[in-house]
Amino acid sequence: MIALSLAFKSLTRAPRPNIAAMIALVSVLVPAMLLWSMKVGFIQSMMDALRSSPASLEIRVKGDYIITSEQWSEITALDGVGFSIPTARYLSTRAFASRDNGRKRTPVSLMPTAVGDPLVSSGAGLLDSGHAVLSQKLSKQMGLSIGDHFEIANARRSQSEHLRIGLTVADITSKEGVSGNWVFVAPAIIKDVEAFLDGYALPHRGKNKGTSLDERPDVASGLRLYADRIESVVHLTEAMRQLGYTVESNANRIEVIARLDRVLSRIVVAISLVLMVGLVLSVWSWMVVQLERLRSHVALLGLMGQGQVGVGMYFVFIGLFNALGGLLIAGAITYLTMLLGNHQFRFYTLDQTDIFVLPAGHLAVINAVVLALQLLIACFIAFQSSKIRPGDLFRDA
Repeated sequence: MIALSLAFKSLTRAPRPNIAAMIALVSVLVPAMLLWSMKVGFIQSMMDALRSSPASLEIRVKGDYIITSEQWSEITALDGVGFSIPTARYLSTRAFASRDNGRKRTPVSLMPTAVGDPLVSSGAGLLDSGHAVLSQKLSKQMGLSIGDHFEIANARRSQSEHLRIGLTVADITSKEGVSGNWVFVAPAIIKDVEAFLDGYALPHRGKNKGTSLDERPDVASGLRLYADRIESVVHLTEAMRQLGYTVESNANRIEVIARLDRVLSRIVVAISLVLMVGLVLSVWSWMVVQLERLRSHVALLGLMGQGQVGVGMYFVFIGLFNALGGLLIAGAITYLTMLLGNHQFRFYTLDQTDIFVLPAGHLAVINAVVLALQLLIACFIAFQSSKIRPGDLFRDA
């Protein structure tokens, strides 16, 4: 195609005007992309701080409830539920732990756990009901390691009757949010402790006195609930409130970050639009000057029999070459600047967080918008060139 050949020759034989056009594009794109990458990096660092803590996913249900199996099914069917497990009343989750020789007696909180528990290191659950996972604080306080034996105990009827359950340490968790003397056990143990305190008989635990377990209603008094991801916390918190539960979570903090993201996005986009308008005017004026400079050449091409489409495509190719060249240079400068900036930030702050982050998807959108604008201007100039007639060559002479 003659238009492509002419455009390539124009770039190689008279590169200065095209280089100037690329520099104009780079001078706008680099600051805009760096501003956007700083915005993304700032917001992402705040969200990563939340994501690094499993406790950020927790929807804390306050108080004791009577949760039936139907209500439990309603809760687990909510969108965004990542982990949920029923638990007992607060007083029923209190116990004393001691080593198998009776020493190191320590008050503890019992937590039901299962597969997928975000607060347990492995997340694989317990192999059987005789195993337990300890918080790191409790393991150090009692001097327990993985594989050690210990027991938990509770009493009823004015401390005259005791329930003791022997357990083996299966794991020790140090996840953020696990700060107290916590013992993660199978849900069956929580049920047994609560039933024991409520006066029921536990034949399988050697406690034959009390009301038969068959008469105990199958309800839960509370639950542990975690969202599947940070973005689901706000929705899940509101859904639980609509079901009538009093809950606390990080929803407010997440909403603040989301609002900040929107505000910063608008600011950066507004600045970029101002720069882009200047770029569009610059490119348009440059191509208009090019058209006037080449008016006689365009008329001559028409006189030689070249169609209007072929002549117009010359300007389209010129615009395409300038846009692609400018985008490549701007991308390279931006990523090199980001690399240097992130390196300096880590070096001086000893923080491994990236202050500049530009996802590939965002870069693709920016490039597509700039390329579309450049081609739109080139097509307009191409349309203007179609108004030049071969006779204009002699009229100018």
